Amino acid sequence: MEFRDVLSRRRMHRAFLPEPVAEESIERIVRTIRRAPSGGFSQGQNLVVVTDPDMRRRIAEAFGEESYVASGGAPFMLTAPLHILVCADESKYHDRYTEADKLEVTGGVETTWPVPYWFVDAGALMMLILLAAIDEGLASAFVGHPEQKRIFDELLGLPPEVVPIGLALIGKPAADPFAEHGTSRLASRRRPLDDVVHRERWRSA
Repeated sequence: MEFRDVLSRRRMHRAFLPEPVAEESIERIVRTIRRAPSGGFSQGQNLVVVTDPDMRRRIAEAFGEESYVASGGAPFMLTAPLHILVCADESKYHDRYTEADKLEVTGGVETTWPVPYWFVDAGALMMLILLAAIDEGLASAFVGHPEQKRIFDELLGLPPEVVPIGLALIGKPAADPFAEHGTSRLASRRRPLDDVVHRERWRSA
């Protein structure tokens, strides 16, 4: 599949068939972690792959999917056969940037982080996961929860220093009853390209 075709299919799909994802597809998807950007090659990203039906049910319950279903939605978290949790470990970046070669460049002090690159890199990995799923002929979505650190600490045993940035849901696509409505609704809200892409310098409205 051409990259432009993968991009054209990228959307948050919210309806999945329950049949399992082939193990070889899972392996190819998770191996994208090797191609994700990593500041200073700190390698602070981690993935937790969940296929167990009972654990996926517990995750869906913790995220409150029952309330979503009660309001007219379909249980897409519960039916997605593959959950991949993307995590960031800030400590790996501090460890890397206090090594001798990095301190030599900065005069013996850790670099000043203009933004938290552990989250930047983890977000880039999340997008690679979503696109890799599409390349496998699957559908994908990305969900989060205000209390996801507590939820995944309890359910998946995350260490204190590991922060989940969100959960990728992956599976074969089922008919999404809200897809057409959602697409048209979002299209009407889409900002013009000239409003979001600036050439040479920032252009004020």
